[in-house]
Amino acid sequence: MKIYTKHSISLNKLFLFLILSSVFISCKKHDPDVIVRGEAKVKMINAVQTESNQDVYFDSEKLTSTALAFGESSDYLKVGSGSRNVSFMGTNNISTKASINFTPSITYSAFLVSDKTGNREVVSYEDNLSSTEVGKAKIKLINLTPYFATGINVTVQGGTQFVNGLLYKEDSNYFNVEPGINLRFNVVGSGSIKTIDGATLEAGKIYTIWFSGITASALEAHLIADN
Repeated sequence: MKIYTKHSISLNKLFLFLILSSVFISCKKHDPDVIVRGEAKVKMINAVQTESNQDVYFDSEKLTSTALAFGESSDYLKVGSGSRNVSFMGTNNISTKASINFTPSITYSAFLVSDKTGNREVVSYEDNLSSTEVGKAKIKLINLTPYFATGINVTVQGGTQFVNGLLYKEDSNYFNVEPGINLRFNVVGSGSIKTIDGATLEAGKIYTIWFSGITASALEAHLIADN
């Protein structure tokens, strides 16, 4: 005959609890379907020159209070991380949709763009908002015009070339630049050279610079201050 004492029963319960806890933790650790919750931030930009004003929706919830005209951007919006359905909706009720996977604590810029045939899509890029070099501005360059097969060059006036032949939807690395020094840009092979006034770049600021234009002479740079 076995005799069970309160002490032995308590030990058995403790042993069972430890086993179950270990199994639960192990399953949770290796379960690929576990979703890490958190928030990301995203800035939305209308980069389609011929497009009507655009409202922004996340999972059917309208996030913009004012529709974005061409070249306009929203402030950074906080969104739940994970896969989200994003759409730009024009005043003509035509919607451009995309599914974007947002990582917690990462900052993004998402652009409405169009190819040469008028097909629209939403493209997103990660933004690096870490501090700049002392006394300098930090810039990233994005080509969002599909009309130039040779791409776009960007250089410091009389100095270093940042990008050579940046193609449609490509983004560059970040560069630290001296405020007050002009940047020059042009379509590769074109003599039409444009200037970004260095006075518009402030020390300690981070910028996204994106390009639009149908012809080399109409090539335009758009500056977004990210911080």
